[in-house]
Amino acid sequence: MEKNQELEMVFQSSHDEIFVTDETGTCIRVNPSCERHYGLQGIELLGRNVYEMEEKKIFYPSATVMVLKERKPVTMIQSTSTGRRLHVTANPVFDESGNLLRVVSNSLDITEILTLKKQVEEMERAIKEYNGQLERLRQSHFGRKGALIAKSKAMKRVLQLLERVSQVNTSVMLLGESGVGKSEVAFWLHNISNRKEEAFIEVNCGAIPASLFESELFGYEPGAFSGALSSGRVGLLESANNGTLFLDEVGELPLELQTKLLQVIQNQSFMRVGGRELKKIDVRFITATNQDLEKMVSEGTFRKDLYYRLNVVPVKIPALHERTEDLIELIFLFMERINQKYQFQKTLSPSVLDQLLAYHWPGNVRELENVLERIAITSDSSEILTDSLFEILRSDEKSQHIQRAPKQDYLKSLISDPERTLDNMLSQVEQEIFSHYLKELGSMRKVAKRLGVSQSTISRKLKNAKK
Repeated sequence: MEKNQELEMVFQSSHDEIFVTDETGTCIRVNPSCERHYGLQGIELLGRNVYEMEEKKIFYPSATVMVLKERKPVTMIQSTSTGRRLHVTANPVFDESGNLLRVVSNSLDITEILTLKKQVEEMERAIKEYNGQLERLRQSHFGRKGALIAKSKAMKRVLQLLERVSQVNTSVMLLGESGVGKSEVAFWLHNISNRKEEAFIEVNCGAIPASLFESELFGYEPGAFSGALSSGRVGLLESANNGTLFLDEVGELPLELQTKLLQVIQNQSFMRVGGRELKKIDVRFITATNQDLEKMVSEGTFRKDLYYRLNVVPVKIPALHERTEDLIELIFLFMERINQKYQFQKTLSPSVLDQLLAYHWPGNVRELENVLERIAITSDSSEILTDSLFEILRSDEKSQHIQRAPKQDYLKSLISDPERTLDNMLSQVEQEIFSHYLKELGSMRKVAKRLGVSQSTISRKLKNAKK
């Protein structure tokens, strides 16, 4: 009798649930832990069958049902009507003849453990994503010193203007040819502003697909769309809060996103994709473009009100041929960065330096940096000699020919060849145009948009020209 009382005391005080049924699955014993798991008193479970309770989803799937069917121990994860998750082990009890007498289940509540596990997994994914973003930012900003080369009068005027507007939060639009260094200027402006301790977020509006741009810019709430992270995601606007958001190639923004960006600039607030909470931000906007936005406004491809919001202080960055006094220092600055990047110790021979200074650099600062990196990588010796540079510049000369050659001379060279037909001459001009814009704009999609034709038309003409 005393042993029975002791066993009953253990049964009743066990923190884990003990659930006992007969051979038909009818509950005959259960301890008080069931109240935490199912929200029911033990007396409400006694006499009920596990098949019926599984059907009503008091608990599901039922480990006891599986034991009744398979006549062997079962361990599984079970859910309850109260939202708990249980780790259940159910064991059959047989008599001496092998007949099933009882099924005894032991259940441990692991709801908090699973929740913590999910949170840890989401944190690990977020950390991995943030580390990737940090690495991309580190790579994209490699070698930036927070200073610009400005020996020329043209560049000095630009920096003097930017210094005057650096301490106010007005929007600045950087204009100029492709490759003049607009992103470097934007970073420099951020670095001398009162926001320099905060984030500088650079976004290439032409590099992000329109379908993804909204979620990248505004972020999204958990489950906002198919494929979204279960934890949601912070957008670029939130990342730039109290800092600077630099929108490069802003002319590439679709009209629908232009409308939403205008609302953000006007109200300094937004909502995440799939969200209802209005988020307030304090962001300084710097934009850049090499397109004629005034023409785009007149054509209806860029919002007039957004243009005036962004174009409060327009600043034109001079082309490299307009700031030749800066060229020598830019060459040595880029060589220093390249040597650090690749752990080189390469120098330029006097003849190479003369050739670099004599070249007109139609691709601007970007072309200069690319050429220096190419000759540093391809040169066999520690001193870079003229041969490797000559081949690269000759190649660039050819690709830039249509931009530099006088129209009359180019036309004369075409029509003076008696073997050329009209189709052949037109095809040659088309090839020069395609090559020029492809190098300037960087993608077939942008070239097609600039020339007002489809990508398939350009691809067909290029293919026919090779035959």
